Amino acid sequence: MPFVRAVGAALAHARPLLVAAAICLHLAGLLVTGERWRLVAAALGGRLTLIRSTLINLAGIFVRNATPTTGLGGDASRIALLRAEGLGLPQAAAAFVYVRVAELPAMAAVVLLALPALTAALARSARGVAIAIAVAAVALAAVWLGRRRLREQVAGLRAKSAPVTISRAAFGGAVLYASLAQIETIVRQIVIAAAFALPLTISQSATVTALSIAGGLVPTIGSVGAIEGSMVAGLMMCGATADTAVAITLVERAISYGLSTALGAASLTVIGGRAVLRVANRNRDAVTAG
Repeated sequence: MPFVRAVGAALAHARPLLVAAAICLHLAGLLVTGERWRLVAAALGGRLTLIRSTLINLAGIFVRNATPTTGLGGDASRIALLRAEGLGLPQAAAAFVYVRVAELPAMAAVVLLALPALTAALARSARGVAIAIAVAAVALAAVWLGRRRLREQVAGLRAKSAPVTISRAAFGGAVLYASLAQIETIVRQIVIAAAFALPLTISQSATVTALSIAGGLVPTIGSVGAIEGSMVAGLMMCGATADTAVAITLVERAISYGLSTALGAASLTVIGGRAVLRVANRNRDAVTAG
């Protein structure tokens, strides 16, 4: 098929050094996220090393990406692992809440950064308008489909973590690390696009990031398909041809999904294995029942 051959040709001509740089950026981003979990856990009385908190986060990524528990199972596994490290259930649930809430300012900033590129795409062509409408429809559908699961998750964990608080300094640090993680994602996408000779501005990369976040709300295993479709649409809005957009998305997802899932599987084996999955399933059922 001509399109498949075109994607293969694009992949064959990607610059390996830039792809390697993107992998290094992703690994650094995982450490940044691990430090966010460590900081919040420490503020709640936990004693975790950076390596241990990074392994816990990776284990949660694996559960989310490779099992039909969706995001709730990944979060439940992190809570279970924090409890195994000595945190009580209220503290472990609160750690999850603080880590997730700390992401909101960075996500809002990504949306604001994306607005200029979205406006330019809409003004440029009828194709941009059509893609934007399609992406908006997918995003709205994702929010609609995920609303109940998110509401149940937040309500259950809020009840368990209500009595637990952390200092403003600790929460501010969590917000800082969440912002650094989003910056890493934006820079990594710019580097991967450059490997395929596609120049992306910060605003354009933020657009792709914002759309992939929306795709991540779709309740499938690892949000597979939804994130990739959102990324391809976003890259095409930024001027990529269809074959180049697919090639960039394949490399990006091989790193952010494939590598993270593989590392998560190894992490889960090291720190808990099947016992953690059983506890995660029990925690998930308890949250959804509450």
